[in-house]
Amino acid sequence: MKCLFSAAFGFWGVILLLSGCTTPWVTNTSRSAIEQYLIASTVEHAIGNLDFSKYSGKKVFFDYDYFAPQVDKQYVQGILEMQVSKFDIIITRKTEEADIIIQPLCGVLGTDYSKFFIGTPQVPIPVPDTSVSFAVPEIPIFSKYTRIAYGRFAFNIFEAKDRKPLEVLAGVNSSASYNNWIVLLIPFSSHTMNMENSHDLDTKVDFFE
Repeated sequence: MKCLFSAAFGFWGVILLLSGCTTPWVTNTSRSAIEQYLIASTVEHAIGNLDFSKYSGKKVFFDYDYFAPQVDKQYVQGILEMQVSKFDIIITRKTEEADIIIQPLCGVLGTDYSKFFIGTPQVPIPVPDTSVSFAVPEIPIFSKYTRIAYGRFAFNIFEAKDRKPLEVLAGVNSSASYNNWIVLLIPFSSHTMNMENSHDLDTKVDFFE
């Protein structure tokens, strides 16, 4: 019995040693995945509702001059060009080859957050006669941490030859939100985005890797 106990103790000791040596290296991107989801969902929802059917079969040149400072310019460009392609519009790289010019503008594309909290806040407690202190963490009875992305777009459409105005698509607004809740110490989340995988994935478990 004693030998069996020693063998079991040694086995779990080896397991702990191996697991302690295989801590994964974790890094974070400059913007969190949730923030990127919020921005992407806002862009996709705004542009995905645009109707370019009246220009079907025409050639278009995109004038992105007013989009230069936008951090997410390339993603907006890709989604916009994908949207016009759904209406059989041909994208050209030269104005002289185009029938129409689309000039996108972006007034707002960013995230904001708010927090509502009911409970006991974090309380620092100093240790007497020392410079050491510790803090009792906040204890939420109810809290709601909300992150929201807002987008506001407009699109000027001209004739390519003389830049005669054809149409203005103004006030194209969109938003997406993600909420972290804590109710009676139970955390959960809710959101207005499609965050499901495009197809089901199997979970593979690898030990000691």
